[in-house]
Amino acid sequence: MVTEALLGVVQTIVYGLVNGSVIAVGAVGLTLSYGVTRFINFAYGEFLTLGAYVALLAVGLGLGVPVAALVALLVVGLLGVGLARVFYDPLSDRGPLPLLITSIGLAFVLRNSVRAVAGTEARQLPVPLVRPWTGFGVRLTPVEAGLLLTALATMLAVHLLLQRTMLGKQMRATSGNRRLAAIAGIDTDSVVRRTWFLSSVVGALSGVLLAIQFSPFRPTMGWDFLIVVFAATLLGGIGKPYGAMVGSLVVGVAMSLGTRYLATEYTMAYAFVILVGVLLLKPEGIAGGAR
Repeated sequence: MVTEALLGVVQTIVYGLVNGSVIAVGAVGLTLSYGVTRFINFAYGEFLTLGAYVALLAVGLGLGVPVAALVALLVVGLLGVGLARVFYDPLSDRGPLPLLITSIGLAFVLRNSVRAVAGTEARQLPVPLVRPWTGFGVRLTPVEAGLLLTALATMLAVHLLLQRTMLGKQMRATSGNRRLAAIAGIDTDSVVRRTWFLSSVVGALSGVLLAIQFSPFRPTMGWDFLIVVFAATLLGGIGKPYGAMVGSLVVGVAMSLGTRYLATEYTMAYAFVILVGVLLLKPEGIAGGAR
């Protein structure tokens, strides 16, 4: 009996780590954009939704899911840059409040545009049902393993980008002090544009992974999931990519444990409780002052 209970806890934690890794992709994309632009983009959730629906459209044109996902990443990345130039760049010198309000309005526009084009019915990507692998009493499907590996590869790619590339160094310099970075000869406008592209690409990837993990999905999926991404980002320390990764795993495990042992209908509420708790007790996040 004790062994079964222990296996149940381990299984729940494994599910939580898979979910947390998917959350981490979205949280890293959000914290990348905040780190450079210094405002929270409430339209970010819609990039998750667009990633899922553009991938679905590409699948409808005859592409396989992996290729369709790559198409979605490119399309949403370019769209993110275009939207930033039209809606955010003209307001960049007016403080965070106009940007915040604009991002909320843009979120409504994007969400209702998806509804108008794709309808409100639930959709799903053609992911095959497969038997789970079992080891030491713990089950994991090949699809879940693929999600986990994709998320880990994304986080590794972000790490290498920030630490080993010139763009990463420019992003960190711009994040630290944009005016000083410009004086040092960095083209900060170019850095911001490339950051928008990367953030939108990562957001689209998160949307595709979410569409696979939590199928079926609807046009509200990104907005609904945004609270979870915010909770993970704030828990890790907003603007801190490595903190966002750790915070996402904590949130994913907490949601999984809460769903199994408390109540299944309050999954999002657990993320909200974490969000409020972080804001009250440790608003700087678990990463503290580190970057």
